[in-house]
Amino acid sequence: MSGNWGDYDVRERQNTLGGTKLDNFMNRLAEKITAQDIIKANSQAEAAEIERIRQEAEQYRAQMDELRQNAQEYRSYLDEMRKDVKEYKAQLEEMRQNTLDYKEKLEENDVKIHDVGVQIYRNVQAIVEKNHDFAKEEFKNINNRFETLQVTVETKNGALLPLTIITMILVIADLAINILHYLAIF
Repeated sequence: MSGNWGDYDVRERQNTLGGTKLDNFMNRLAEKITAQDIIKANSQAEAAEIERIRQEAEQYRAQMDELRQNAQEYRSYLDEMRKDVKEYKAQLEEMRQNTLDYKEKLEENDVKIHDVGVQIYRNVQAIVEKNHDFAKEEFKNINNRFETLQVTVETKNGALLPLTIITMILVIADLAINILHYLAIF
């Protein structure tokens, strides 16, 4: 390896870097390592690499199997949840329909209650008016009877007045006799 490379001498470089010693080592190493050894080392490296790749592939397969199993479990959970959601939706729809039915029934009941209330009010009003008319009629009858009684009393009192005067005179006479009798005058 002698030669000139520009102004730079390769030998000088080898000597300064210990090139001779390195050349000797490389030459000895090259003598010891044969092509068969290189092929064997290459085969071993390839076999080791293949084994590493195979183990890695096995590991990936195991992970994929685990992922598939987990995915299947998650699918079953998801299907179960979808089923539950459908059931909840059906229940919710049924509850909504029941609520609408109840509202409708309440509105019908409100209308019926109002109608019954109006009917009761009208009946009570009719009874009150009827009783008012009846009471008015009764009051007129009582008033007529009272007037008739008053007239009767007044006419009878006219005939009774002389009788009352005679009775009073007799009572006074009796009283006078009793007083005289008490005083022993008579």
